[in-house]
Amino acid sequence: MIEIIPVNSKKLLKKFVDFQPKLYKGCPQYVPPLRSDEIAVMTPGKSVHLGEDATAQCFLAVKDGEIVGRVAGIIQYNYNKKFNQKRARFSRFDCINDIEVARALTDAVENWAIKQGMDSIHGPLGFNDLEREGLLVDGFDKISTFETQYSYPYYKDLLEQLGYKKDVDWLEYQIHLPNKIDERNHKLSSVVAKRLNLHEVEERNKKRLIKKYYEKIFDVLDEAYGDLYATVPLTEKVRKGLLSQFKLVIDVDFISILVDKDDNVVAVGIAFPAINEGVQKANGKLFPFGFVPILKSLKKVNVVDLALIGVRKDYQSKGVTSIIFNNMLQRFIDRGVTMAETNCQLEDNYKVQALFTKVYDSTLARRRRAYVKQLVDTQNN
Repeated sequence: MIEIIPVNSKKLLKKFVDFQPKLYKGCPQYVPPLRSDEIAVMTPGKSVHLGEDATAQCFLAVKDGEIVGRVAGIIQYNYNKKFNQKRARFSRFDCINDIEVARALTDAVENWAIKQGMDSIHGPLGFNDLEREGLLVDGFDKISTFETQYSYPYYKDLLEQLGYKKDVDWLEYQIHLPNKIDERNHKLSSVVAKRLNLHEVEERNKKRLIKKYYEKIFDVLDEAYGDLYATVPLTEKVRKGLLSQFKLVIDVDFISILVDKDDNVVAVGIAFPAINEGVQKANGKLFPFGFVPILKSLKKVNVVDLALIGVRKDYQSKGVTSIIFNNMLQRFIDRGVTMAETNCQLEDNYKVQALFTKVYDSTLARRRRAYVKQLVDTQNN
């Protein structure tokens, strides 16, 4: 018999968070999230998401006295308001390879969503698109980046057996970086920047850079990603939370900010040193000694994770993305970086894909999928 337990205490929340690394123990491709972040994000009063912006409910599945699965349900109020929908999200879905366990978990989160007035559910998705999103459906032999989530191959089969259908896919590329700048691309980027009267911010002090530009950067990201799948506006509380979460891995060498003559941010590119192996060694725990391998991975950087590139709408399709990447590429080369891993790119984002595949030596590394399931027949209600 499978028992579903709603997570309603600190003790159960810790069990919820700790189940995933136990399930993936011995899996070389799995990179855990930071345990402290996962606990905080689901803790009322600590979470920057729960409250006016969103609500959530976590569930555990227990069989024969052992935890065998987990799932979280999320209702993102800002998303539903923005897109005029009644959709819940499922997140942090993990379980053993057992269809009945998966059924019990999805039934629990679906019934919760219906009671909250929702008519459909999609995911895996977090509170916003800067959280881990999408179920891995291809590229199981590759180690995950710190910003993304590994999934066992059987997850796809379980969800599809339970009536979940593809909603959208994301692609991730590995870009094999050259050891010197292509002069033709460099000159072309310079010409475009001059024509648009744009220049790169020269400030290299991290504290001063963040203090002066972080609000303008988030404004650009909200605008640039506003129409993309499952995106939500980032409130001031969420912005500060994300900044605090990623401050440790921010390296100013891997940031390029383009501004106009009035110092308005037009575009931004951010990459992070790849800390996946350091986080693996720390098993997702910063303390007491987990921060040591993570700090080591920040010092000698061979691989970077391309977290995001955002361009203001009035400057899109004008070659600005290539300027950003060209600026960052020079510093990658100077630091000895040999490969860049892209973040999730929507499968129909052909312009960005063309930059990676036609200009640089790249290979498709992973494919992730968001599923959707209708819960209520809206035509007859």
